[in-house]
Amino acid sequence: MKRKLFFILLLALGAGNIYAQKGLSLEIIAQPGISFGGEFDVLQNLTSTNSWTAMDKSLTTNMNMGAELGYNFDDKMGVSIGMLYSHQGQNFSDYSWTYNNEQYVFKRSVSLNYLKIPIQFNYISTPVKNMSFIFSTGFYLGFLLSYTDENTFQYPNEPIQIITANGTTCTQTNGTKTESAAFVNGNPFNSFDFGGILSAGLQFKLSDKIFLPLMLNYQIGFSDVKNQASQFTQSNSSNAELFWQGSNNNSPNATLPYHNSSLGLKIGLKITL
Repeated sequence: MKRKLFFILLLALGAGNIYAQKGLSLEIIAQPGISFGGEFDVLQNLTSTNSWTAMDKSLTTNMNMGAELGYNFDDKMGVSIGMLYSHQGQNFSDYSWTYNNEQYVFKRSVSLNYLKIPIQFNYISTPVKNMSFIFSTGFYLGFLLSYTDENTFQYPNEPIQIITANGTTCTQTNGTKTESAAFVNGNPFNSFDFGGILSAGLQFKLSDKIFLPLMLNYQIGFSDVKNQASQFTQSNSSNAELFWQGSNNNSPNATLPYHNSSLGLKIGLKITL
């Protein structure tokens, strides 16, 4: 009789551990990683009117932080929806050239900050074990919170010239002189982004209700977030210029797309509710 009671107790405990994986869960997330953005072309040596070259991209770090609320249909499969602050962008290597034995340098960087809502399907291989394989896939909706598009020109024996697009204005600083222009037809970057998510990794069981997921997370943007129609003007729309074309009527940047993507290590602390 004692053996039967002991066996029933073990089954009940086992069922309790499996049941702990079902229902709601809350996961706090931090995801450091690498960000990738669109191409940007410059005039070859900035002295030609018909030869363009792509700037080399440099390492650009990013961070996602926030929380996800999950629901498991059974012990292995479920869905989740989250709310994350996401920093995206792309830095470029300095582009330098020599003209009349003098050195010129052009620098560029793009920073984009989003509120992202990821919606995912999740799979856990062996949730009752101390270590499980986990897999997630889905999509995200991104809403632009802020952006900075900065271009710096360093000419010999001249003040550094910085052109910065931020919010609803484009500011040009040349030494102590600053001029601002307002955007018309929208800002240079669209307010909405949409993309896919693919993640895989391991989940470590810290207790019956607390887990530590570690996953490689790849996000790829399906939307072109560049607003090619964006213009800026210092007085009225009659003298407005296309932001992505500027004074170069044949600039390929006017039509080059910009898609966000990132690769990061997703670190979570998941609590079953």
